[in-house]
Amino acid sequence: MKRYVGFTDAEADRLRAIGSVLRPRLPEVTQQFYAILMEDQGARELLEAEPGRIKVLTETLNRWLIGLFDGRYDDDYFNLRSRIGRTHVRVELPQRYMFIAMSIVRQQLTSLIRATGLPAVEETSDALDKLLDLELAVMLETYREDLTAKIRLAERERMQARLDEAHHMASVGQLAAALAHEIKNPLAGISGAIQVILQSTPREHPHREVLHEIMAQIDRLDAAVRDALIYSRPKPPRRRPHPIGAVLKRVLNFLGEEPAIRDIHVKCSGLDADIIADVDEAQLQQVISNLLLNAAHASPPDGVVRLELTETDQWVRITVSDDGHGMPPEVKSNAFEPFYTTKAKGTGLGLPICKHIVVAHGGTISVESRQSEGTTVLVDLPKNDGAVSADSVEAVA
Repeated sequence: MKRYVGFTDAEADRLRAIGSVLRPRLPEVTQQFYAILMEDQGARELLEAEPGRIKVLTETLNRWLIGLFDGRYDDDYFNLRSRIGRTHVRVELPQRYMFIAMSIVRQQLTSLIRATGLPAVEETSDALDKLLDLELAVMLETYREDLTAKIRLAERERMQARLDEAHHMASVGQLAAALAHEIKNPLAGISGAIQVILQSTPREHPHREVLHEIMAQIDRLDAAVRDALIYSRPKPPRRRPHPIGAVLKRVLNFLGEEPAIRDIHVKCSGLDADIIADVDEAQLQQVISNLLLNAAHASPPDGVVRLELTETDQWVRITVSDDGHGMPPEVKSNAFEPFYTTKAKGTGLGLPICKHIVVAHGGTISVESRQSEGTTVLVDLPKNDGAVSADSVEAVA
């Protein structure tokens, strides 16, 4: 740093020589310094925040002023100055006061040097300016060290929080998988027994409606168990080239009888385009089914849900949008978190499963939503690399 500002040994000698002249008057500089600083309300509150703080800082400033004219500006000098800077950081002295303080000290010491009437006062003043610039650089370095330490601590805390969350979610996933396995077989037995009872129950029997409701609730529970198993133990996709428009049309066909879909209008765009991508058809159908049903549930009766298929050079984009109630910010930020749901009937695993599937395909999924304006989900999947023959695509279609 001395080389950078041009601070020479000759200038160090000048400061040491004039130091003996200035030393008796340095306490005056300290007094004037704090008198000026106390005129600022913010500085005064900071200085008076703790009993005895002004006394400690006054003694520190006196030692610092004496050290300016010591003439030895080596590693020990740097380390001492760094400790002073760290004291400023510890007492949370704002940096602006450090700049103000340096300006006040510079003006007062320059006036004292010129008042001595000694030879070469301008050269000595220039030497002081360079040294004070170095002092300011050292103090700024201590603030940088403090900021770096705080950033590292924050990063460690953030990483630890993520690890804790990951461990927690892993435990939850293991518990969900264990419970799902325990529930699945008895549930199948209950379902079979209810079906047998239904078959032997006359159509006009008053309990038949109750039995149908029991089967509906069993189906709901079975779907929840299935979601838990899929989320806790996702299968890697078996990717093959597929015409994506045809896959989306098949989804629309088997969703046609869903009550939520019957109540709204689905408008499609781009489904006839010749767009090929390597996907696991069953998994992609699961993603699109989930997104369409979410959009339908969020839409008012006779609402409109849009399904759009587009492409770029490298990506296939599937867009599902609705004009429903939208999501508040806190819901949007947690949309892909497992077990987070605002629905009375839901496991909170639909979108997390979609994300697992899309990411496993090398793609991305994102949500854009505003309250009272609707929600748009964007699914981007990598396109086919072009090495697939037309015959193989037709065979899949």
